[in-house]
Amino acid sequence: MKKWIYFLGMITCFLFCTISVRADLIWEPQDDFYEKHSSECTHVNRQFIADGPDGVVILYKSPESAEETATWENGYQTWISFTYEDEQGIVWGFPSELEEKSGWVPMEYMKVVYDSISFMEEHSSQIENRNGFLDESHKDDIIYLWKYPGSDGGSSVNMQNWENMPDYSSVYVDEEGRSWGYVGYFYGYRSLWICLDNPTAEYEELYPNGAPQYGVEDDKESKEGETQATENLSTERIKPQTHQRTIVVVITLMAAVVLITIVLLVMLKKQK
Repeated sequence: MKKWIYFLGMITCFLFCTISVRADLIWEPQDDFYEKHSSECTHVNRQFIADGPDGVVILYKSPESAEETATWENGYQTWISFTYEDEQGIVWGFPSELEEKSGWVPMEYMKVVYDSISFMEEHSSQIENRNGFLDESHKDDIIYLWKYPGSDGGSSVNMQNWENMPDYSSVYVDEEGRSWGYVGYFYGYRSLWICLDNPTAEYEELYPNGAPQYGVEDDKESKEGETQATENLSTERIKPQTHQRTIVVVITLMAAVVLITIVLLVMLKKQK
């Protein structure tokens, strides 16, 4: 009887571990092209805004197929899960599983939404590598996790529901002298920030006069660059190109078939 109880206990532990691991697995699209080129794709998982020529962005069946699957109007927001760079150096993005009509989109026509990664890139010189945990005194509080310091709002988290406190790997000190810790992962929350000095404060308390506007200069430079690029580039829209290696292989096979056929005909004629 004890052996059976021990055996059932092991199975239960295994099932819980399996469920926990699956919860953190990266979602992969059910897409033919992705399945063939998954090792060449890069996981992105960031939000972008459509910003294509003529006011639209066109999705294609694959980076090697010109078959159109959907069209987004400029301003449409979506999450891009994976990107792929073709032989011409064009980067293609695949949207998340939430899209009704999926396809591959030229990332040149997609503008990233300012997020934690954007903030870290903009303030890299002001961010210090420092590990730590949120103080245990907040274990019964409702705290806030932010996309970045000064974002529109934070996600409220009731710490009574969790055993462990959030841990951070980097620290940023804002204009008011407050320290913010970067939280890479905390029970499903990813790439967020926590105000270490006042983790329970909401937006109005931290920024009664409004938060600093980050990424404004980048937007100006981006628009200037887009204007210049529009003037220099032709009006032809970016479209998938047929895979050059596939063409070479097909031509080679056809030539081989023709050559073998000729040889066989010559041999047959000699036998006659």
